[in-house]
Amino acid sequence: MSGRSLIFLDLDGTIEDSRADMAAAANRVRLGFGLGQRDARQLHSLVNQGMQRLYESCFDDYLTISAGVDRQARMEALRIAYETDYAQHIVDTTQLYAGMASALRSLSSRGSLVCYTNKPEALATLLLQRLNVGDLFAAVIGGDSFAESKPSPAPMRMIAARLHAAGKAVMIGDSGADQEAAHNFGAAFLWCAWGYTATPPAGSTAASSPEELPRLVDLALSH
Repeated sequence: MSGRSLIFLDLDGTIEDSRADMAAAANRVRLGFGLGQRDARQLHSLVNQGMQRLYESCFDDYLTISAGVDRQARMEALRIAYETDYAQHIVDTTQLYAGMASALRSLSSRGSLVCYTNKPEALATLLLQRLNVGDLFAAVIGGDSFAESKPSPAPMRMIAARLHAAGKAVMIGDSGADQEAAHNFGAAFLWCAWGYTATPPAGSTAASSPEELPRLVDLALSH
């Protein structure tokens, strides 16, 4: 893969919308820990900000520190329970955004695809495989793959070295963290208008649909 361009893609809110399945998993785990369910729509805004934030927001009552409570032990119990449950229901409702499968196939002919997400690597890899696009990716960077994650460029640099990639790079995502990671790495950034974030980061190039991505990636890599 020497000399190939690198095309980094965020996962949630860029390739697919997994909020419903993640919220449902949170409610099932809450029941399993003897907690009441919460409104799924309210949980949607809490499950897309990284796993640490998910646990702290969706299980704040369980993690409340009191006499005799080991917060770290409870956090680890939550992590195991949540990852186990979510893996079993990872594509109950989650689907690729319309036009994304074709866009990914087209992009894979332009460079090496790398998924860069804050989801745990094993779950991200499983989700891509269950969505039948996993084989298009040269690598998956999860939130637990390296000591740092988004918006750090360090994992991007490590993967670039691992793939012996020396070409130009572009990052496709829907958030300011994605844009910051791209900037820190020295990659062009494309913002997905269909994602979780309603307002584009300042100075970003917007893609209105997945079908636009190949053309915009071509433009970004040509400069």
